[in-house]
Amino acid sequence: MERGPLVCAALAGAAAATAGVLAVQALRQSKQHHQGHVSRRFVGIDIGGTNLTVGLVDDEGNLLGKVSFEPMGDNKDARVITSRLAEMARDVLKSASCELRHVTGVGVCSPGLLDCARGVVKAAANLPWKNVKLTQLLADALNISSAIVVLENDGNTALLAELWIGAAKGKKDVVLLTLGTGIGAGIICGGHLIRGCKGEAGELGHMILIPGGRPNAGTGVNGIWEVYASASSVAKRAVEGPVPDGGHTGAGGVPSSSSLHGLTTQALTCKEVFKQAAAGDAYAQSVVRDTAKALAIGSINCCRCYDPDVILFTGGMAEAGEQLLEQVREQFALPEHHWSIAPVTLEFRIAAAPAHASLIGAAYAACRALDCD
Repeated sequence: MERGPLVCAALAGAAAATAGVLAVQALRQSKQHHQGHVSRRFVGIDIGGTNLTVGLVDDEGNLLGKVSFEPMGDNKDARVITSRLAEMARDVLKSASCELRHVTGVGVCSPGLLDCARGVVKAAANLPWKNVKLTQLLADALNISSAIVVLENDGNTALLAELWIGAAKGKKDVVLLTLGTGIGAGIICGGHLIRGCKGEAGELGHMILIPGGRPNAGTGVNGIWEVYASASSVAKRAVEGPVPDGGHTGAGGVPSSSSLHGLTTQALTCKEVFKQAAAGDAYAQSVVRDTAKALAIGSINCCRCYDPDVILFTGGMAEAGEQLLEQVREQFALPEHHWSIAPVTLEFRIAAAPAHASLIGAAYAACRALDCD
């Protein structure tokens, strides 16, 4: 009997679903069979803003073989990128004397708005991608089942690396803040990543800290957290000069009494501001103090929403270490910011995962999604 196109499509869909289920079941059986004998291997892929990074990770978070690193380049077509990533993965596997058939899963992290369940990049600011089926393209390029390829947000992978091998190991309620050009975030509550109905949860840097406050050209929403507390905002506010009472932006530029006076816009970086603050420059110290206050207030808002056990800082500004943490803790602990009926117990830490944390976190995303944890 002839089958119509709808019947054929239904049968094909059912077959694909069955294949995916069988693939995951096989992985779980493999886990049970090999547990305690052979470590599982996961390919971790980090699609960054300007670079591509690929590594092989064992089930304890250790990098195996070499890490492959390449600039993104000008051709950002999704098929071209996934083809390059597949070649990089093969090169990494060869360096670790591992074959693709021995890989348990592949985790890939990407910026942008993602549908992680379907493996789709809906949109990305730095990539000309719209509704790109990234996990399927990678699976095709590697000639493996898409059932073992897992997509995760780049902010979440930094947190996952910390949960696996870093400063949040063993924790189930954590907020990670990436203090760089903006403020990226990853949130885990009760052991579960917070995603939201559209996968857009966790944009903590875009919380409105001061309505109608400092301008933000990126989204058009003024007064958001990251224009007061990101690494890039430190340099911008320092260049502007002291903020008049009741104002939102500085005026008059760097005071002549400051060691920062006369530096070019390129030289007046977040790192330089913290350096001069540590050396005793009063103006630099005021910029750092204002930054710490903004970080503390935003962190209190995080506590009210998510009640984390610890808040982790990573990114460029986190390199200041205790110089930053000490002031954030001091501002955070001010009694006027907290309920009078409960003690303040939150812990602040600097993220501890090693280099290539995002690809390690991507590998762990695959480990978690495939029930290999």
